[in-house]
Amino acid sequence: MAETMNRSGGREPVRRGGGVLRGILKGIGTFFLIGVLTCAFLACFGAVYLTREILPNAHVEAQAYSTALASTIYYTDKETGQPVELQSLYGSENRVWVPYDQIPKDLIDVTVAIEDKRFYDHRGVDWIRTGYAVLSMAKGSDIQGGSTLTQQLLKNMTQYKDVTVKRKILEIFRALDFEKSHTKEEILELYLNYIYLGQNCYGVSTAAENYFGKPVGELSLAECASLIAITNNPSLYNPYLHPDNNAKRALLALDAMLDQGKIDQARHDQAVAEVKAGLTFTKGSGDADTSTTNVLSWYAEQVVRDVIRDLKAQYEYTDEVASNMVYSGGLKIYACIDPDVQSVVDSVYLDRSNLPQTSSRGEPLESAMVVLDADGKVVAMAGAMGEKTANQVLNMATMSRRQPGSSIKPLSAYAPALDRGLITPSSVLDDTPVLELNGSAWPSNSYGYYWGRELVSKAVEQSANTIPARIIQDLGIRTSMEYLQDKFHLSTLVTAADSAKSNDEGLAQLALGGLTKGATVMDMAAAYSVFPRNGVYQAPRTYTKVTQEKDGQEIVLLDHTEPEQESAVKATTAWYINSMLENVIKSPNGVGTGREANFSGMTIAGKTGSTNDYKDRWFVGYSPYYTAAVWTGYADHPERINNGSTNPAAQLWRKVMQPIHEGLSDKDFDAPDGLVTVNICLDSGKKAGANCLLDPRGSRVQAAYFFNGDQPTDYCDVHTSTVQICSESGQLAGDYCPEEDLRTVSYPSFQRDSMGASARDSASRLEYVEAQGTCTVHTSAPPASYDPSTFDPSDESTWPPASLYPGFDIDDPSTWPTAEAPSPEPSDEPGGGDEPTPAPSQEPDPTQEPEVAPPAEA
Repeated sequence: MAETMNRSGGREPVRRGGGVLRGILKGIGTFFLIGVLTCAFLACFGAVYLTREILPNAHVEAQAYSTALASTIYYTDKETGQPVELQSLYGSENRVWVPYDQIPKDLIDVTVAIEDKRFYDHRGVDWIRTGYAVLSMAKGSDIQGGSTLTQQLLKNMTQYKDVTVKRKILEIFRALDFEKSHTKEEILELYLNYIYLGQNCYGVSTAAENYFGKPVGELSLAECASLIAITNNPSLYNPYLHPDNNAKRALLALDAMLDQGKIDQARHDQAVAEVKAGLTFTKGSGDADTSTTNVLSWYAEQVVRDVIRDLKAQYEYTDEVASNMVYSGGLKIYACIDPDVQSVVDSVYLDRSNLPQTSSRGEPLESAMVVLDADGKVVAMAGAMGEKTANQVLNMATMSRRQPGSSIKPLSAYAPALDRGLITPSSVLDDTPVLELNGSAWPSNSYGYYWGRELVSKAVEQSANTIPARIIQDLGIRTSMEYLQDKFHLSTLVTAADSAKSNDEGLAQLALGGLTKGATVMDMAAAYSVFPRNGVYQAPRTYTKVTQEKDGQEIVLLDHTEPEQESAVKATTAWYINSMLENVIKSPNGVGTGREANFSGMTIAGKTGSTNDYKDRWFVGYSPYYTAAVWTGYADHPERINNGSTNPAAQLWRKVMQPIHEGLSDKDFDAPDGLVTVNICLDSGKKAGANCLLDPRGSRVQAAYFFNGDQPTDYCDVHTSTVQICSESGQLAGDYCPEEDLRTVSYPSFQRDSMGASARDSASRLEYVEAQGTCTVHTSAPPASYDPSTFDPSDESTWPPASLYPGFDIDDPSTWPTAEAPSPEPSDEPGGGDEPTPAPSQEPDPTQEPEVAPPAEA
């Protein structure tokens, strides 16, 4: 044993036991402290998580799930401002609501026995079953089980169907909160009316009629057990498809009722015998009939879709719950429809003669239209041509996605570039191929040629393909996509992150409108409505608010009365676009593609759109009052619309827009302050110089509008020099061109890589004219005049020119020129022969002006 010295100098043994004990206690203390701190940290983390993620979503509004009353859609009377009933809604699901007091006690008891035996004892959560579920999770098993009837009900009502820890925690807190304001009877009534029981049956009432051919109140105990057995898995326990499975679970339910004292042995045995003998099911096959004669209009059905969507988004309801609320939850839905405008749309779209074409397969040409007012309200809609004969059919105005073609250009190219200060309507770009693609110049234009250098405004008017492609090259693909997604809110774009192989991040997609998934008519109308609204985007809406009566008060569930607005582009950008799109319709240069949409008495603007082979035709246009988008094409089997020379979409647009503007005062689009006028050159887009007046095609000077700061400050750099041309040949003047035929002109001079393609302005370029050489008409000096009196036979320099005296021979004096004119031959004319014949003129007539030849077009 080790020893140590004491005070008296003696030695004492060292006791190691005490030190070891102290070490152990210290270790335990440290471990305990770490544990406490860890628990405290986890508790804090858990508290924050519950506060931020769970508790804000824990409350579920009870009133939302009442389905005892019909819902109604209203519109606002323009004269009185009061709501007027438009249409009543009737439930589309196969569900009949049955109150708690009409549900058989046996059905209630068997439900509790098999699904939640401690239902009446807990307050929404069965902690015993939850503990087993947590233990199962700790062992690595799936997170399942433990849900009470209250939790199952809330899971059915809300969108949280994923099996995760978060969902289970949220489910617990929701159940605890729900039971604070609901009785057990209310919960059972909701549960038994919401559960899905297969065969398109929702709730026990319709299921009883479907499976047993009787009201739910007349079900026997055995039938109640069979019915409630389905809810655990409607496919697995369907009595038509799997009768043995249904019977086994029904027997389990009956045993549970006996064990819990809900029935005595005699009733149990009788019901068991019935199940084993085989219950009689009255419906043999197929789903329950949910058809209805109440066909909703295109507009009303879209209102229903929008309200269901928004209820799900705001309250996290399931499709089923939101649909039940809309159809039979006693809602009041205040729609944005204008019956007068809708009536005009209906008159056009119900009349097949307005679009009589058919495809090679015999398929009728289709169309869809959306009309928005200045506030972004959807005031009218047509989802297809002809009469709507069924519900839940394809609405081509909101659900179909078709490539927008050239109608995308103001959104993807022109507006973003204007907004970024890259161009103005008076910028000049080259309408020539942008690149070589597979050995060919790309892109081509629908008008079949390349124009050459032109104003952006003219490119918009004639719907050039090359100019927006050049613009997007400078702007950048990413910026173009950002404007389409974030500013104009096209909902169908496909990014490279979505799909690396097929997406919209390319010149063809953005400049020519070949979007991967296309665009909807609704999205296009909303995007274009930015321009008459001075650059402000406002999401289109079919309703202003949705309310529900509770305790005698009208409670607002959804409110769009003051929708959010956001700046999409600058007001100056919107004005520039408006001015250019007006010209698409008015066609001041004679090339406007939207001329068919034109009507008088109203300021209107718009843009056409056509896809490859004219399979889709669009027109999206607007006035200060309305914006409307129209698509036409073949819905099922797209093919070329035969009348490619005309645009049926523009024609339909005019047929609707012209009558709805009758009686409205004509007014211009708003113009921001700061407009200035500058004389520009049409070939450079810069300030015009003196030479711009001398272009052989005529003056290239034009007044243009700019907002202060956008106007050019540099002078034209293409008309930099002057040359003389011969008026008779139209070529550069040569040494022998007469003075009177000379003109001083200024050809534009610029470089171009046309990739083998010719442009119509090629012949007007200085480089082209120089390549043609000098005048080919005046190739030698003109003949001089000759005075015969100067003739001296001994001086050869005085001899006459051969051109005037072709027979002159110095050795023959008779051919020599003389100062006196030769005597004329005797005349055979009566009284003639006495007057001398005048000498032929030796000079060209200086009064004869040669006609100026226009430059040839390439």
